Amino acid sequence: METSKHEEQKQEVMLGQAQQPSTNWQEKTELELLAKVYEYASNGLRIGKSKQAREWLKQKQLNAEQTMACFNSGQLHHRKEIAFKEALERIGFMKKSNVGTNCDSIPYTVFGNFSIMFPLRNTENEIVNFYAIGLRNNKTAFLNHEGLYPNYPHELTKKLYITDNILDCATLMESKILDNREAVIALYDGVFLEQHVKVIQGLKNLTEVIQIKTKK
Repeated sequence: METSKHEEQKQEVMLGQAQQPSTNWQEKTELELLAKVYEYASNGLRIGKSKQAREWLKQKQLNAEQTMACFNSGQLHHRKEIAFKEALERIGFMKKSNVGTNCDSIPYTVFGNFSIMFPLRNTENEIVNFYAIGLRNNKTAFLNHEGLYPNYPHELTKKLYITDNILDCATLMESKILDNREAVIALYDGVFLEQHVKVIQGLKNLTEVIQIKTKK
């Protein structure tokens, strides 16, 4: 009798799980979707297929936690529901491809396919952008033109370092030479954007700005 009751409870749990609605990806904001991408890509560094990514970071002497680096295998949409793929397409992380396939699924081109990615953040410390460095071709790309890496400096910052690119910025962060009230931000591959100018103008305690140029 007890076994029967146990089976009934088990079936009720399973039924309840089956009736739970799936994630409504279309209602997710761009910030929520980018956070989910970062979550997937961060987890991607921990699986066996990311050996090349881990070796790349080791060679560059970069720590994923310190630099917020993550790995985009280009497969985060695989075996996912159509609504998830459409949501990523909506924020520009994926787009439909014209390349033909031998299956019925829709092919997609994924931003930063098989790359190390670094998240850029807004003034609220939310992820708004990604910078990708391809592991196969070393090509770099930004998802959009928003945000700063690694984040917006604290308002009490006195000395600000500016690097030409995100990899140099991550390297400086890893060196742990920054003292209290010192910060570093990266340009968009050598390009000053409006957010860089605004952050410099907004740091009222700033006494020194040091730009580190990359040798070409």
